[in-house]
Order: sequence, then structure tokens, then C-alpha cells
Amino acid sequence: MPLCTGLISVATFGIDRHGGGLITTLTGHEDKVNSVAYSPDGHHLASGSHDGTVRIWDVRTGEETVSLQHGEDAVLSVAFAPNGQHIASGTSSGAVNLWSVNTGRAVLEPLYGHVDWVLSVAFSSNGKIIASASFDGTVRLWSSDTGHAISMMHSGHACQVNNAVFSHKGHLLVCASDDRITRLWESRTDESGKDPYILLKEGVTCLAFSADGKYLAAGSRVTDKIRIWDLNSSTPTPTIIENQTATTSLSFSLDGSRLIAAGWQIIRGWNMRNGEAIPVPSLAGHSRWVNAAAFSPDGIFLASGSDDCKIQIWDTFSRSQSAAQPLDGHNSWVASVTVSPNGTFIVSGSNNDSIRVWDTLTGTAKLQLQGHTGTVLAVAVSSNSRLIASASADLTIRIWDAITGNCVCEPLQGHESQVNSVAFSPNLLWLASGSDDNSVRMWHLPTTKAALFGPLRITGTALTVSFSPNGQLLAAAGSGGYVHFWRSGTDNQARSALYADFATIHSVAFSPDSTQIVCGTTERLVMTWNVSDGQQLFLLEGHIDWVRSVSYSPDSRYIVSASDDATVRLWDAKTGQPVSVLFGHGDQVRSVAFTPDGQAIVSASMDWTIHVWDVEAAVSPPSNNKQNSLTALSSARISDGWLMGSSRQLLLWLPVEYRGRIQLPPCSTLIGPHRVVITTEEPGGELNLGDRWTNCWRTSVQQTLPPSQ
Repeated sequence: MPLCTGLISVATFGIDRHGGGLITTLTGHEDKVNSVAYSPDGHHLASGSHDGTVRIWDVRTGEETVSLQHGEDAVLSVAFAPNGQHIASGTSSGAVNLWSVNTGRAVLEPLYGHVDWVLSVAFSSNGKIIASASFDGTVRLWSSDTGHAISMMHSGHACQVNNAVFSHKGHLLVCASDDRITRLWESRTDESGKDPYILLKEGVTCLAFSADGKYLAAGSRVTDKIRIWDLNSSTPTPTIIENQTATTSLSFSLDGSRLIAAGWQIIRGWNMRNGEAIPVPSLAGHSRWVNAAAFSPDGIFLASGSDDCKIQIWDTFSRSQSAAQPLDGHNSWVASVTVSPNGTFIVSGSNNDSIRVWDTLTGTAKLQLQGHTGTVLAVAVSSNSRLIASASADLTIRIWDAITGNCVCEPLQGHESQVNSVAFSPNLLWLASGSDDNSVRMWHLPTTKAALFGPLRITGTALTVSFSPNGQLLAAAGSGGYVHFWRSGTDNQARSALYADFATIHSVAFSPDSTQIVCGTTERLVMTWNVSDGQQLFLLEGHIDWVRSVSYSPDSRYIVSASDDATVRLWDAKTGQPVSVLFGHGDQVRSVAFTPDGQAIVSASMDWTIHVWDVEAAVSPPSNNKQNSLTALSSARISDGWLMGSSRQLLLWLPVEYRGRIQLPPCSTLIGPHRVVITTEEPGGELNLGDRWTNCWRTSVQQTLPPSQ
């Protein structure tokens, strides 16, 4: 860096070595990754994907060395032969394929026999037999030399066989099915058709043998338990690891000392000697189901493949997690966000059942409110900034003291389904809540009791409720596509409902003068109406996915909208014209709000983060030197891993695990467990982005370089 100028500077917070032990991310698959397997020498990794390919990667360089094409067939499982020369794959067509690692060509014709998806393939310890388990309820054995079918085991399974694995010594074959029966056979070909000699009545999705054949682990995608059997026991009784997430893959380290389990966005691990949890990458950079996880032969690395199309390789002995503790932040997606009327704090609700309170200026955590047992789908703050209300999937509403974080009353109960929305009346007399039970309920705040009138019925589920700022009206909307109006504090309809043309309405908000209303819909539209006469004013188009949340700025100049397309958009409320698009979130943006002074926008996302955006910076016209300064990145969007400029020019490559955690202008504050800030090495200096990167050498260095450089 001392020899260069105009470079970016990347500062990470709560992230060390790309998120804590992450060595590299392998990208290339165009659909979800279903299976990963290490070669016996640990130098290569094979992956199978729904995109119809098996890819082989050099784990030392991260380069793809071979791509094996299956056409339109999804590849559901892969396995290396013990000699490392061959790979077996199972596909959605029911075929089992055998490939040469060196040539990338098929060794045998496809092995047909299954009549449905092949969910699992495995080699025996001597490499002579391939076992395949299928959705058709059978396990088949094949000769890896000739491809001839050796045996077919119906095994009494009434439905799909999810997994089949050989013990490392090769004398046992175990398979698991959704019919809640796990069976083991002697795998010698002359005995493979026998009835199972051990019957374990557990529903199982995935299995793993320890290397010494002593232990068998089983997990399920539909339960939160992992079971481990000691097969040396005459009466195997499972040791149960409870309170885990659903499990999609299990793997023992070669020495048998560790077991890891993969699930939704997560990988967990245990020490087999004492049963204690071990520090494996617990919040992996995956954003969807982790379908496969495998230890390298030396036990140092861990590979994982996910529905997010990524493969990640982790250093399992990394100490980086203790070296860089995650920042305060939600450890799951953020469903709702709002700003206190006095502007001093932000409140957010999360999928992890908690509510957090943050300092608006610094983004630091002030309070964590615990009590809900389901996702907190909505939060609201009273007009005097003293009370916080939260609505949850646990069917309750809770009211909290905004200063102490204590509950001020018992949970409000009455809804028969999840509560999607909550709002305080400006006069602090009423709290309104909307639910999937097609009702809006009113609660009398001074007594914290249900109103004597109601519940108020709407067409479809009630996804959003809002009081007008003048306190005269209550609006509610939802899946029926109608906006219903009542006079505040009564069950009297104020006017006929407005209709949003068959669209589900996720959010409604009144203008500050209470004369207009804005809605966000599943038709990717933002709609505005006059409240008095029901005249539709604007249809704001630009989002490419559902609009989840909308709000007016306090001065009525702007409308802000948040969408599943991972963007926040600003619109001119007077003309309906687009003003700005805010990129930076890495997943759906579920909630958005203005600060009371109108100078900032706060947005919450499924990427686990809350962004605070500077409105003035967002609406300011681009400067003349935009391509040569950090402001070039302020309007950039992420596409195929690149930050791209307004003309889709490539500006900067982002590692996969940093996306959604980048803080760039006009984002002034990023609240989350991880944060990456990009700045210039010299404030205000030029930045050599895109095709200007060759200008990075300082003049003194350029004078010493040969012309070819």
C-alpha cells in the first residue's frame, strides 16, 4: 500500500478473517448445492447441484478444475471413491453415474434401476460397491467395476430413502427413511437381502458413521434432535442432543472426536468425548439451508454447500471467533423497525423473538426486550416515547417501558392467529392490532383491557394497521386488497373501503396532514389515495418484488418504500416521480421508517441488519467527479458480485460473505452483528475504481516501472 494511491480501505467490525474461520467461498453453481465430498487426499472437493453439474474444485487455490454435465438432471448427491480416481453421482432422473476425476468423462454408462430421484450415493470401503438410496423407497447396490446391479433392498420402507452410508470398515450399510425406520445390514453381497438385525424407530433425514464404526449419528429435517448410537452395545440406546435446529447433514471428523451438523443457515459442532459444543462456524455466511457439510480427511477444514448456491470452506481450528466477537445485533432476520417520536431511539423486532432498542445517533444497543416466543412481526412507540408495543407470531401483544425495558402489563391475548401489526393512537387511549385471524382488535391503554366493541372485521388477513396523525381515523388492510377505515376509538366505519386491484396490501401509512394514504402491495406497486374522496393519486412503479413497508416523510415531501427486491426507494410525494434507490441490503427489506426530523431513513432486513440512510445524501445530485471519489460507490448496486456504477461499469468486487454488510454512502449507520465500512485511504482523495485501477501506482513508482508494466 505505501507504493500505491487511490486505494480503498476496508474496515471490518465483528468480522475477522471473513466472518470467523471462513477460508474461501467457491462460486460457480447456478442453483442450490445439494452435496459436497472431499477427495481422500483432501486436495479436491466435489459438489453436486440442482444446476445439473458436478464440479471439482482445487481446495488449495479455490479454482474449479472439472465440470461434469448432467444435462437437465439435478445432481442430488456425490461421493468420491476410496482411490480418489472416481466420483459417483445420483440425479433427479433416477440414474447413478460414475465419472473419472482425471478426464471428466463417464467411466460407465448411467446405471438405471431407480424410478425416482437418487438422494444419496456411497462407496464401500474397498470401492467395489456403490450404494444408492432413492425417493422410490429402495436401496440398490452396484458393482463399480462393471456397473451391474448386485442387489435391491426394499427393506420395508414405505416412502423415500433419504440416506445410505457404509461404515468405514465396510461391513455395515445403514439407510434412513421418512417412515421413521432406520435399518442396518451386513453389506456383504450374499447377505444384503436379509432382514435388518437392528431396528431403530426414529425418523431420519441424514446419517453419519464414525471412522471406527462405533458410533452412528442421525438427524432429521423435521425435528430438533440429533441421536447418537453406540453400535458396540448389545441393546443400542441413543444419546440425544436436544434443542437443535432441523438437521440436513452430519459428519464425523476422521479421528471421531467431533461431530458437526448443518441446518438452516447454520453449522453446529460437538466434542464426542464430553458432549460439549465446540466453536465451529455457528453463523456461517450462508443465507439459506445448508444442505451438506463435510470434514476434510485431516479434520482441519470443513466444507459446506447451501441452497444459496455457495460452497464455503472453513478453518475448524480458527480462533478468530474469540478474537473478534460479533457486534451487538440481531442474530436473525429483522422483521420490523420504527423510530421514537422524540428521535432518540430506534426499536426493532426480530425472528429470534426479541426486541432491541438502539441509540439513533450512535447505533449502539440500549435494551434487549425478551418475552415473546415467536417472531416479533411489528413494533410501535407511543407518541410520548414512553411505551413500546410489540406484535408477535405467538398470538400476543406486549407493552414495554421504553426506559427500563420492563413489561408494563400481562401480554394482551385475544387474537386466534399471529399478530402482524400494532399501532398507538396519538392520544394514547388506544392500541390497535391486526392479525391473520381477519380481525383488528382495539385495546384500552389506561386499563390495558380489550375494548368493549369489536373485534373489527376486514376482508382477508389483517397485515397492517395505522392511525391518522390527527387521531381521527384508523386504517387497516391485508390480503383481501381492501383498505378499511373506522373512526378512532369506535367500530363505526368512516368511509367505504379502498380497493387495490386484487393486490395484497402489506403496509399503509397516512400523510402527516392525514389527507392521503399510501400502500405497499404484492403487485410491486406503491399506491396513494385521497382519503376524503377515495381518488387514486399515483401508482409508483420501480420495485421488482413485493413492497413490504411504506411511509411519508414528516414534511410530506417524500414517500419511502421497502421491498423484497432488497432495495429502499424514495419518491416525490407531490409528483410521484422516483428520487433515489438505496442499495446495500443483502436480502428482503421488511420495514422502513423516517426519523421525526426527516433527515434519515431507517430500514430493517432479512440480512439481519438495520440501515440508517442520510436523506440529504440520497437525494443530492451526483457530483462531477463522481467516478474518481468514494461517492462513486454511493449509487452503486451489487450484481454478480460486483459493485456496479450507473452505466453498469464494474467498480469493485465484493467477497460473498461481505455482501449485505457493506456500509456505503448514503448509509450513515449500519446496525448488525457484522459490519464492513469502505473508505478512501485519504479522505476526499481520488479513488482508482474500475478500469482506472492501473493508475494506483504512485508517480515515483511509475517512473521506475518498465513500459510493459
